[in-house]
Amino acid sequence: MKRQRGFTLIELMVSMSIVVSVVAIATDALMQAEHVTSMVAYQANTQENLRAGMHFVVRDLMQAGEGIPQGGISLPYTATSAVNRPGTATTFPTSYITVPAITPGSQIGQLATSINPVTNATLTGIATDVINIIYADNVLVDAAGNYLYSYPVVQAAPSTPVCAGSISATGASVTLAPACFTMPGVTNPITTGNLIMFHNQNGTALEYVTSVAGQTINFAGGDPAALNQTGLANGTVAKLATTPGVFPPTTVTRVWMVTYYVNSTIATDPQLIRQVNYPNYPAASPVNPPQAIADDIENLGFSYDITSSTDAAGTYPNGPGNAPQPLLPDTPAQIRAVNVFLAGRSEYAYTAETTPQYLRNNLSSQVSIRSLSFTNQFNTSASSTAP
Repeated sequence: MKRQRGFTLIELMVSMSIVVSVVAIATDALMQAEHVTSMVAYQANTQENLRAGMHFVVRDLMQAGEGIPQGGISLPYTATSAVNRPGTATTFPTSYITVPAITPGSQIGQLATSINPVTNATLTGIATDVINIIYADNVLVDAAGNYLYSYPVVQAAPSTPVCAGSISATGASVTLAPACFTMPGVTNPITTGNLIMFHNQNGTALEYVTSVAGQTINFAGGDPAALNQTGLANGTVAKLATTPGVFPPTTVTRVWMVTYYVNSTIATDPQLIRQVNYPNYPAASPVNPPQAIADDIENLGFSYDITSSTDAAGTYPNGPGNAPQPLLPDTPAQIRAVNVFLAGRSEYAYTAETTPQYLRNNLSSQVSIRSLSFTNQFNTSASSTAP
């Protein structure tokens, strides 16, 4: 009978060692692949947040100043302005008697925050920037195809159509003629929380809609913007009258005021906020809540290309093409481009390293302001006096 042989103990031990080595190598490769996959996913998520935020900022900046007088829209004031500024707990600069197409806000926002991935302690950095952008709404029409700004509030015969509207002497309300615009419109209808610009040969004024009743838009006092201050000496609708209560041909236009800022109240998830007009008014049925458009945004910064700068003394350390904000005698009306900077981090800490850490990235872009892009760069003695 033929004798059968098995594996010796040494052979089994060698085989097991080989198997263990192969499994260890395969496991390590799988873990490395998993770590790489996690890293790529974290980086992709961070990049997606940055791109989403940048998309909105760029889109609004490209519309800045559309349909707005180049000098901005007049604000109500007596000695100084006291109009509340969205995205901050302050007012617009007291020197502002108009709100420009772009209002810079260098380091007036909330502090940039981060998280220590080991201790979960909150880390704070420099103050973030805020920006306010205004532009006219050019898509609001009624069922007949009339735009809100197509005709003056009052337009007598022989003009067609006849607009038999009215503006109250104090500017507390405006009533539109149905033949010229049927309220409230069909494209994002006029409602509480909207901003309305009045414009005629005497200037401009801006008011906050507190209610709508049929063809009448009301602008009651106590609004969150502090725009409906009808008794102030300048910048109100009443001051657009030729004589008290008598207005020249006056058009009304809906205006959007869009604000970007970082909300770092929750340090574990700082968010980029897009605020349209003013938030959460009235208390009973609040409108215009802040909209988070990107998560885990740690910093927001803007700088500006200032044209025709008189910066002879080095007021802008980085030059007038990269200024944190215009400084007198320069004004926001001289902004020709905006440099945008966003910094963000991964939602979760990357734990494959010896010390856990967040993955970070940033995104930058420059936006030319279309409505403010043209200026005479070749001043001569003749052009300096030309209209």
